[in-house]
Amino acid sequence: MQYKFSVQKLTLVSLCTALMVVFSQIAIPLPFGVPITLQTFGIVLISILLEEKLASLALFTFMLLGGIGLPVFANFKGGFQMIIGPTGGFIIGFVVMAFITGWGAKSGNKFILWIATYVGLIIDYIMGAIQLAIVVKMTFHQALAAGVYPFIIKDLILTAVAILVASKMKVMLKGVIGQHVKA
Repeated sequence: MQYKFSVQKLTLVSLCTALMVVFSQIAIPLPFGVPITLQTFGIVLISILLEEKLASLALFTFMLLGGIGLPVFANFKGGFQMIIGPTGGFIIGFVVMAFITGWGAKSGNKFILWIATYVGLIIDYIMGAIQLAIVVKMTFHQALAAGVYPFIIKDLILTAVAILVASKMKVMLKGVIGQHVKA
């Protein structure tokens, strides 16, 4: 199966990648390495607007740009060490979360969208905690305590807000991101 990219699709992916960079810079650093950011909000927003394939591509592009050294990650950090470092599992998980949330958005069913979004978030948490535990040499439970538990309430709230905002935006932007740009 051949996959064609239109200029419009590439533009949407590029704009959403840039938007993710902006959401990443709205960050509060914490002593254990995982900063408080608006990245979760950005992932959900992008995933609902672009759906699974294009959203995953936007988040993969974001990860790739950071991996080659551009300062796109939280607090203007970049480099391959960010992908293999303590928070790298969360960054890699962004792509998975985008795909799952985008799939939920594509279903057209609000219940499936909500469930898919939270499943994607949980998978991102698990991937992030596993890598945090391995890199920092702590137990999985300690990694959850350091890299997940402090963010659950914030992420649940931001995810819900992002679903509501993105759902409204998708209706308003129907002519821009309508049926003709589906991946």
